[in-house]
Amino acid sequence: MVEPGPPIPAIPAQDLDHISLAVPDLDAAMALYRDRFGCTVTDPIEIAAQGIRMAYVQLGNAKIELMEPLDESSPIAAFIARNPAGGIHHFCLTTENADDAAAAASEAGVRVLGKPGPGHHGKRLFFIHPKDSLGALIEIEETE
Repeated sequence: MVEPGPPIPAIPAQDLDHISLAVPDLDAAMALYRDRFGCTVTDPIEIAAQGIRMAYVQLGNAKIELMEPLDESSPIAAFIARNPAGGIHHFCLTTENADDAAAAASEAGVRVLGKPGPGHHGKRLFFIHPKDSLGALIEIEETE
């Protein structure tokens, strides 16, 4: 009799890419990680389509994504309104194929927010509803 192998995961995650923090003041957040912790921080970029200004804190095996709302219409502005000091917004796991992972997640009964599409850096991504992931918003991003 052949023993069954481990179950095939609906969303085959490979690595932690980043943890995203919503912050009320991007420049202050960048300075904190650069000056207090000695981290390398990228130059900020503005992503008008998402209503954010952001920078990455570079770490050896993952990044911290710092996001500041551009204005009150930004989805991050609502998060900051509820959490004035800022806080963890989501974390991002990588997978080989975002479209296949989103389809498999949906088939497994996991709520996918939106359709997989390109992020600001061109990699395809989607989000998993927090109610299906222990209360955490999870971004799933293609490796390449």
